[in-house]
Amino acid sequence: MVRRYTPEVKNRVFRISYWIGVLVIIIVWIWAFREYFARYEYLHPEITWAIPGIDNQLIKVKGILLWKENVITAPASGMVTYPLGKGPVRVARGAVIARVGSQAVKAYQQGYFVAGKDGQESQWRYSILWPADAKKWPAKTELRYFQDNNQMGRGQIIGKLIELPQELRFIGYMPKKGNIEKQVAGKKLQVRFDDEDTPSRAEIRVTQDLDDRIKLYLTMSWFPPGLVTSRNYELIIDAGQTEGALVPRSAILDKNGIQGIYLVRGARVIFVPVEGRNMPNNKFLVTRGISIGDAIVETASSTREGRIQLW
Repeated sequence: MVRRYTPEVKNRVFRISYWIGVLVIIIVWIWAFREYFARYEYLHPEITWAIPGIDNQLIKVKGILLWKENVITAPASGMVTYPLGKGPVRVARGAVIARVGSQAVKAYQQGYFVAGKDGQESQWRYSILWPADAKKWPAKTELRYFQDNNQMGRGQIIGKLIELPQELRFIGYMPKKGNIEKQVAGKKLQVRFDDEDTPSRAEIRVTQDLDDRIKLYLTMSWFPPGLVTSRNYELIIDAGQTEGALVPRSAILDKNGIQGIYLVRGARVIFVPVEGRNMPNNKFLVTRGISIGDAIVETASSTREGRIQLW
């Protein structure tokens, strides 16, 4: 007698429940895994220390330069050449700065010679420029150089001489920031040739108070030949220093509208409000809130207040 085989019908509900259970177990495992590492991260944060920092408050002021100059004209008609180059070049008194035809043109005094002009030679004077508002200063013009072997007529301008020694002067408008007003009261201004330069003192000749700005006329601390190629200039003024505690910018956190830092106190991390300013290279200068040498959490975004394990 042959018994007929009847295949077992599996319960569909059981299979669905089984896979749901597996999925739940996987989700719980992933959640527990993430929670473990999240807890580990805030229990073992990266710690750094606040170091001394200084912020030099530099103000860049656009203005104009003034110097005494005299144009040099051709003594006769002919081809012009410049034995010392088109400049600006420093020349001694009696040096041959140009030749027009067969005639030599000599420097009547030592100074900077430039074989060119910008069209402002006759009107660039303090008596004209100081009373005028900056918007009424002559438009910026570029120095136009003369070329060798140009044909020049008698009396035509072939260059100009900036006499030396003389003081280079500057007119501009500077904002009232930092310790600017204190410097103005002392008739001296801390200036820099460039961002990396150390401060030098420039004598203030005249100032005019204009509410939020100060119009000034001062004597520059330097006069290199390259400056005579343009009458426009951007002066760098040192408006004082701010000292504080330098920390990574990542250590700063905005928490409920309050800017602060996580400070390490023993085996705990506490949120401390701070004041300061951003600095180059992803740094932050704290001027109030913490002290130099304090231990802080390097990355505030992945930290929270509470106990930590430093070791």
